[in-house]
Amino acid sequence: MSENFGRTRGDVGAFPRDAAARQALEAYLDALPEDPEGFIPCFEGDGLDFSGADLSGLELLGACLDEAILDGVRLRNAELGRASLIAASMRGADLSGALLRKAQGRACDARNALLVDADLRTCEFEEADLRNSDLRGADLARAWLAGTDLRGADLRACDFGGPTSSTALLEARMADSRLDGATGHVSGPVDVGAESPHLLDGDDLQRWFADHGAPEVEVHN
Repeated sequence: MSENFGRTRGDVGAFPRDAAARQALEAYLDALPEDPEGFIPCFEGDGLDFSGADLSGLELLGACLDEAILDGVRLRNAELGRASLIAASMRGADLSGALLRKAQGRACDARNALLVDADLRTCEFEEADLRNSDLRGADLARAWLAGTDLRGADLRACDFGGPTSSTALLEARMADSRLDGATGHVSGPVDVGAESPHLLDGDDLQRWFADHGAPEVEVHN
């Protein structure tokens, strides 16, 4: 929690066009305590349509956004730690700089999403669709990305965590992903096949990362 996150209606860049989503957001913001260290109520946004919204910089810790529509929504630098985004549609959403620690995003559709410099430590986005997403500089320590589709994603300069905080990429699909300057530790196997499965692990996966501009990424056997 931080005083730097928006907590009032006046901090909203743009409200969602959908009346039910706007009402839920207003009710949540009105219930937030003035004290930034106070109890944060749950933002009940499951299944709602937030199209057209700019929620950048807002305090949305632990938000409930399962199956919500967040396509194109701006959430830059928002606090989304422990948020539930299971099966949410987040195509083209801008979450650059957002805090997503321990967020749950299983089976979400985040194709073409912007996650530049996002904090994704210990998040769980297994079986999510992150094709062509921009994850440059993202912190992925302890992230669980098993079965995640990262084909065409931009992972340049991202951090896959240390020896005891590696990123789990079990059968993640990574064909055509950009990895120049990525660092850290990962566990495989990883599917590098463009059309049909081609799993690599161990030394073979280590060479694959090196050949894709990320020689400092270490593979845990």
